[in-house]
Formats: sequence, C-alpha cells, structure tokens
Amino acid sequence: MLPSYNYSYAKARVIGALLKLEDYSVFSEMSLNIESKVYTPDICLYPKRDIELSLPEPVEINELPIIALEVLSYNEAIQDVLNRFDVYFNAFIKSCWLVVPVAGVVVVYASSEYAQRFRTGDIIDDKLNITLPLKDIFD
Repeated sequence: MLPSYNYSYAKARVIGALLKLEDYSVFSEMSLNIESKVYTPDICLYPKRDIELSLPEPVEINELPIIALEVLSYNEAIQDVLNRFDVYFNAFIKSCWLVVPVAGVVVVYASSEYAQRFRTGDIIDDKLNITLPLKDIFD
C-alpha cells in the first residue's frame, strides 16, 4: 500500500499531537515481533525513555508498546485493522487507537469488545489516563 496525501498528513498530525504528551515516547512504523510474525503499526506509544540517536540502532526491540495506533488510509479495510488489533490485544498491548481521517474520528479500543468514538472535544483513553485534544489532529 502506498501512503496517500491525506493519510500522510493525518499521521503527521497525530504524531505531532502525541509528542506533546510528556510521559511518553512516540515512534512511527516500529516493527513489532508478535508470535514470530512482524506487525508494523503506524504509530506506537511507549512510556518515556531516553533515546540517544548517536548510538548504534538496536537490533531488535522486544518490548511492545502500550498503545498501537493505526491511521486508516482510503484503500484499507477497517476489518483488516480490527484483526490486527485482536493480535495486539492478545500480545498484551493495552490500548489501540484507530484514526479515521475522512470522518474526523478517533476510536479508542480498550479491548476487542469495547471502544469509544471521539468526534469532538478531547480524546480520552481511560485505560491509560491519556487526554488529547481532538483539534490537535483535526483542525
């Protein structure tokens, strides 16, 4: 899948908004090894860590993020994303967010069976006590 204009812009906006969260480190396109298969969420959120860019690149990151975020592209099926979320939850990733640029919506999944949709106000992830203004993503 080739990234589209709107997808790329929305992803950049999400990363910009997440970078304002002082207790977390944000990574784009981190390869996660889950049950001997590689998954690459659009964005991963980890507890804050020191990162020294001048040191050699780690060969493998075994720690999974606390949040995996996917930005829905125009040619991606929502069910494919939800199937990946099932894998992430089974691997004990605590929360999954689905950003739907065309609808201006963020859906926060606390599990495969529970989700909250945010179209206005703040995005609230109760499970991780994170609040993020939706306007920081969709202005």
